[in-house]
Parts: sequence; C-alpha cells; structure tokens
Amino acid sequence: MGATANDAEGGLDLPPDIQKELRELETRTDSLSHYQLLGVTADADGAAIRRAYLDRSKRFHPDSWFRKSIGDFGPQLSRAFQRVSLAYQVLTDEELRLDYDREHLRTFTDQDRQAVERRSLSRADEERRAREGRERLLRSKGFARLGAARKLYEDALALAETGERSRAISSLKTARELDPARKEIAAKLAELEREQAKGRAISALELGREREQHQALPAALSAYGSAFQHDPKLLAAAVGAARVAQALGDNQTASIWASRAVELNPGDLPNRFLLAKLYAALSLKAKAKAELQLILGKQADYKEAKALLKSL
Repeated sequence: MGATANDAEGGLDLPPDIQKELRELETRTDSLSHYQLLGVTADADGAAIRRAYLDRSKRFHPDSWFRKSIGDFGPQLSRAFQRVSLAYQVLTDEELRLDYDREHLRTFTDQDRQAVERRSLSRADEERRAREGRERLLRSKGFARLGAARKLYEDALALAETGERSRAISSLKTARELDPARKEIAAKLAELEREQAKGRAISALELGREREQHQALPAALSAYGSAFQHDPKLLAAAVGAARVAQALGDNQTASIWASRAVELNPGDLPNRFLLAKLYAALSLKAKAKAELQLILGKQADYKEAKALLKSL
C-alpha cells in the first residue's frame, strides 16, 4: 500500500507536497504531455524549458534523497525523474519536439494546441532570419569571416547552456564553414551532436514502448529501429525490435534484431534463446542448435533450451 501524507509525521523525509505530486504522476502517466510534466506552455523557449527541468529534476532526482527516509517512494522518484529527463531531451531537440507535437497534438489541451501554432509561426520567421544571416556571414572575407566564426561559437556556447541545443548546433555548423581550422568549434559540435543522438535514441525508444503498449506494432518497430540507428549500442532498442517483429510474424526481421541484441550482450541467455527460437522457426536448424548449445554450456539446467534442442 502506498505511503500517505501522514508519513511525514511518521519519519519520512520526503515532504508531503512531493509525495502528493508523485502519486498524481503515477495515476496520470499516460495523460500528461511533456509540457505539462515540466509545467511550461507549448510555445516555451529553450531557456524556460531548461529552468523548469532543473527545478523538477532537483525535486525528483534520487540522489537528492540519498540516505533519506522515503518509505516506498523510491521507485516513484526514479520513474518521475526519468520522465522529466525524457521530456527535457525531447523538448530541447527541435526535430524531436516537432515530431512529438505532431504525434500528440490531438491529446493536447486547447491552450497548448494554440501555443504550438504560435510557436510554429514564430519558428518559421526565425528560420528565415537565420538563413538570411547565415548567407550574409558566408559572404564575408578575411578577418571579418574569422570574427564571425568566433561570435557564432560564443553564441553557440550560450545557446547550449540555456538548453537550445539544436540552435547551438546550427550556429556551430555555420562557424565551422567560416573557420574550418578552429578545433574547438569542431570539438563542441561533435559533443553536442553526440548528446543530440543520445537524446533522440532515448526518445525513439520510449516512443517504441508507447506504441507497443498500444498495439501499434508496425509503428513501434519503426521507432525501435530509429532508436538503434541513433545509438547502435542501445540494447533495449534491439530487443524491442526483435520482440515486435516476432509479434508481427516477421521471423526473418526478428532474427536480425535478436542477433544484434546478442552481439551487444552475449551473456544474456533469454535473448540468445529468442534468437535460437527464431532460427528454428526459419528452419535454420544448425544455427539454432549452435545457439542452444552455447546456452546450455552456460546454464545446463535451462529447461526451454533443452526442450527446443531435443525437438530439433
């Protein structure tokens, strides 16, 4: 049974308002948008989103309550922090944010739908001005060109600091064109692009899970594939894709994804057994037997593996 507000009097260090907030988050998991979760409007800029994230993450970060008495709220804190972090990753990546808005617009409040429309108009104007500014800068010569690159680099650092990662990357790409020899520009660009890829992978993974939960299996498979494309070391994406492809009856595709999962974590016996089952379904008996023998070499009493090997 969950803790109650009176637990604060019974020795819990977790304030009653955070307890209440955690309970509400648990009951409204599927109904809250990323904007509502962070407490910002759908036309909020990167700085506002970052401020909201820092405030919310500080409240929910498990480390903030390390060695504190929190009763059975530990898992709820972890889930809340993960949701807040995901919302931040999505809303600070322009491409992900646009995809998210398109995917969930029908579930937004009227106020947030109007805010998305306002932001779309504002963004179109910003992009036009940014494009015109970039064209002017690229026509500059000599020291003016190097000075423009330095200014764009400094602007990018400020944008990244306030959570405007996509705009920072755009500025750095222009700066690199203006001054390709300046190493810190390339280094910062690579850093932000790695962060962007990681964020996109996590977002696509969560979208895959959401679609799978709602039985939108082809869309789930696409999302898991996108997550893996952004982060080829993301085991959960490969496993999810294998699981969904199998549910769709596409054993060939499922075996490819299961094989990638096994490559990422050779010691995961359930994934290796899934691969063996898929090989067997595809009549690839030699491959199936090889996988099963590897499993039984590590765990001799793996009953399902024994049964499948015997049937082959």
